[in-house]
Amino acid sequence: MKLTFVQMRMELSTLLRNYEQLLLVLVIPLGVLVFFGNVDVLPQGVDLAQLLASVVALAVMSTAMVSLGISTGFERSYHVLKRLGATPLGRDRLVVAKAGSVAVVEAAQCVLLVVVALFMGWSVGDVSWLPLIAAVALGTFAFAGVGLLLAGRLRAEVNLAAQNGLY
Repeated sequence: MKLTFVQMRMELSTLLRNYEQLLLVLVIPLGVLVFFGNVDVLPQGVDLAQLLASVVALAVMSTAMVSLGISTGFERSYHVLKRLGATPLGRDRLVVAKAGSVAVVEAAQCVLLVVVALFMGWSVGDVSWLPLIAAVALGTFAFAGVGLLLAGRLRAEVNLAAQNGLY
């Protein structure tokens, strides 16, 4: 279990050192929320709650598909995954560590987006938290599956272009 947490911490520190990934997982979702929350360009009847739900979905896609898929694709091309799979960490713990790091980043994204939305005037009101958590989890599994499928099938550079194109 300790090896898994060490690897998860390593995955998180790698993400924090990579400014492109920080832009992808933090700045873009926050920018979309703040911009579209303050500019009157949304269709009539779309309120801040609907915008927040859409931006949470964008944040999940950013982290689970694009960030995970691109980093895994480059790790695969540099043979990092083979080397880590042969260590005492093993493949199972490596996958759990990657999943854990995605969960931590998504939790931080959701908290940050909710706090910003509260400052923008959103009210928690009748939020159904359980379906929201289930939707985020299902979206994470779906987008991570797509991201890892592309990372496992394409060369790193082609994977990068495909992930960004889908995004």
